[in-house]
Amino acid sequence: MSDTRRRRAAAGLLAPAAALTAITTAAPPAAAQPMDPIPGNGFFLVGPDISPGLYRTAGTASVFGVWINDVPTQDSMCLWFTYSTPDANKDNVVSTNISMGPMFANINSTVMAFESRNCQPWTRVS
Repeated sequence: MSDTRRRRAAAGLLAPAAALTAITTAAPPAAAQPMDPIPGNGFFLVGPDISPGLYRTAGTASVFGVWINDVPTQDSMCLWFTYSTPDANKDNVVSTNISMGPMFANINSTVMAFESRNCQPWTRVS
């Protein structure tokens, strides 16, 4: 094998290692900003996902409501929970509400998580 060919082969072997080094030494990604508005469906941690504050939703995200004996079904309504722990354990619910129309959720600094089901997006009002 010629000297030039050996250099080309060695360069080919080193190129992937150099590329890998560049990838592994890149700066870490910037921390994500808390969401505002908060999506109408999901489980969110207070701090990394959402900021504490008073939030408002326009109500249910259902296109139509299902009523049984003049009462809307739970699937037709917007439902939210706040939790004292960072998980969805129903034993740790601090507050909750259910409605078809507009409502507020106070997500204060003592709350660790917020869950929303079938709601329009939540916008921070204060």
